[in-house]
Amino acid sequence: MKTLNANEKQSVTYCIPLWLRDEQIKLAIERVKGRIEPSYDKREEPAAIVCYGPSLNQTWEQIKDFKYIFTCSGSHKFLLERELIPTWHVEVDPRSHKIGLLGPPHPDVTYLPASTCHPNYFKHLEGYNIKLWHVFDSQAEAFRVLPPGEWAVTGGCDVGLRALTLAAFLGFRDLHIFGMDGCFGDTGRHAAAHPNQGKHAETEYEGKIYHTTPAMLACTQQLLHELDQLPGVEVKLYGEGLAQAMFRNYIRKIPNQPKELIGSIAVCKPDLISTSYVELNAQLHRENLAYGVGGERHALTVLKLAESLKTKNILDYGCGKGRLAKSIPWQIAEYDPAISGKQESPKPADIVICTDVLEHIEPDKILYVLDDLRRCTQQVGFFVIHTQAAQKTLSDGRNTHLIQQSKDWWEKKLNKFFKVGKIMEVGPELYVVVGPKTKIKTKEKAA
Repeated sequence: MKTLNANEKQSVTYCIPLWLRDEQIKLAIERVKGRIEPSYDKREEPAAIVCYGPSLNQTWEQIKDFKYIFTCSGSHKFLLERELIPTWHVEVDPRSHKIGLLGPPHPDVTYLPASTCHPNYFKHLEGYNIKLWHVFDSQAEAFRVLPPGEWAVTGGCDVGLRALTLAAFLGFRDLHIFGMDGCFGDTGRHAAAHPNQGKHAETEYEGKIYHTTPAMLACTQQLLHELDQLPGVEVKLYGEGLAQAMFRNYIRKIPNQPKELIGSIAVCKPDLISTSYVELNAQLHRENLAYGVGGERHALTVLKLAESLKTKNILDYGCGKGRLAKSIPWQIAEYDPAISGKQESPKPADIVICTDVLEHIEPDKILYVLDDLRRCTQQVGFFVIHTQAAQKTLSDGRNTHLIQQSKDWWEKKLNKFFKVGKIMEVGPELYVVVGPKTKIKTKEKAA
């Protein structure tokens, strides 16, 4: 039997290919209408977080004392068989064996599956109360596929840890954890049957041997880290196991967290443009053939940049009618939320071109758009910004240049997100060359 060091970080890989995870996320987004929403008000009542470790067999009757119950994995079926109805059930695993662990759904349970879950898992829950959420992943591609206005929640590498964060997201600050053992206990299994037991290993902690797996040990180690990310949340563990033993030695290290807990444990992907403004721009594109056609006048600059950087990986951000793409002798990526077929959030590119766009952005969205441009810009960004009024108007009477600001104003905004290399004033226009600025301070970004 393999021996693991309880104090060493465990090497654990994701259980399915990441491209498949992203495809499952897209299917879930299309299939499920309901979404989670945060509670900014503290809920005084305690809540039980019920995992599926073997100690649940000794502690489950204490769960009767709780009005609010979160189950994970097989504990949903376990409690229902004992006539205890969970309030919420959380799942995050992308594999199909979780359907059998869940068992028959119950009409009084609100199901909280992550968008990563297997398509058949959602099929199994059809007709029941489902609220979708997303796993926060700092990888650019993972965040890119999420729709604007939806929440991605942080947390550890298993569903029990995610349930802790989700409970805090929903307002609970007094959490009581059952069945989070980090080991198999004397039974050599979970609380009951499990189709994916994993190969047993053993680890020693404070002179006692525990039967576990690298994944279970990694989650146990992450428990203490995740608790540090939840200031103001009190936790009690029930039962005996490796996690409980480690927790007894836990001393909370409060990190430098924002006062608002929600903002530190979850991210809401912002809307870059309002629905009404998309429609106004789409209308202007249809009715004015000369609107959105200026890209080609910058083609020579783009070609010189491509030659200098030895790349053909170019994104036209706010491409309009696509005149720049028609002037480049190879295919480039295009994005424009008001152009049919080009609305999908773009992938990052070596060179990002954004000409005659930023002055058109809704003022309350400009920081979100600049942050998205930062996400997309891998090497160089070339922006052209008009500082004065346009000759065109929207159908609601507004000038199409919603932002009419000076060079100093734009330089201050751009510096929040980019390393600004050069700004040239060419009549009423600014020609701007920027590089990526990877680390943005939260206060600076929100200013």
